[in-house]
Amino acid sequence: MLLLLAAVLAGAILQRISGIGFAMVVAPFTIIAIGPAQGVVLVQICGIASALLVLAQVRRDVDWPACLALLPTSFIGVSAGALATAHLPAATAQVASAVVMLLALAGSAAIGRLGRVPRTFPLMAATGGIAGTMTVLAGVGGVALTALQQATRWEHRPFVATLQPYLVALSTGTVVARLATTADAWPALTPAGWAGIIAMMAIGIAAGNRATAWLNASVASRITVALSLLGALSALLGGLLKL
Repeated sequence: MLLLLAAVLAGAILQRISGIGFAMVVAPFTIIAIGPAQGVVLVQICGIASALLVLAQVRRDVDWPACLALLPTSFIGVSAGALATAHLPAATAQVASAVVMLLALAGSAAIGRLGRVPRTFPLMAATGGIAGTMTVLAGVGGVALTALQQATRWEHRPFVATLQPYLVALSTGTVVARLATTADAWPALTPAGWAGIIAMMAIGIAAGNRATAWLNASVASRITVALSLLGALSALLGGLLKL
């Protein structure tokens, strides 16, 4: 439990600085602590809470039209990912999604060096669909959004802010779907366990606020890309080990 609480603290700090990172840090420890079914739900619940805490700090910078452009196709992507998991071996689906994300990161970095890609509605909608699908298949949906940021040169501060309400909605949908389709998916934690997790999230967000005061946008953006790359590589390795 102590390792889980430490992971929640680290994940909350990274969520505040980079906009993503919570699930990538916390998921391995939750799965070890309470199993995969309950672990996935706990990560999503904590992700919702963490995103809400960050949103309270950055709500004025949210690009709501961009958020709304991402959401509809994201829910379609979640449904598509759920169908894929029903017909594909879990390891195969995870490897495929990780490869797609690595290609997306590499492609967006190359395009970003050549010139800025306009952040059009079709591009936003396509990214939302990919992110939703990848969230279900491998838990690395945030990587698609990082690729979008790099390709369109989306300024880091509004990107982080816009990501938070999006993640709240996407994670809520994932929790509802999991609870509806998986028996005993609700995390079996004691009241003290829940209290400890909430406390670590609050402390982590506060620490992240302090860190953002001296981190410039360029450094924060590089942290986001590094976390996305780490998440995609971890998903790829995990899938390959299961084959």
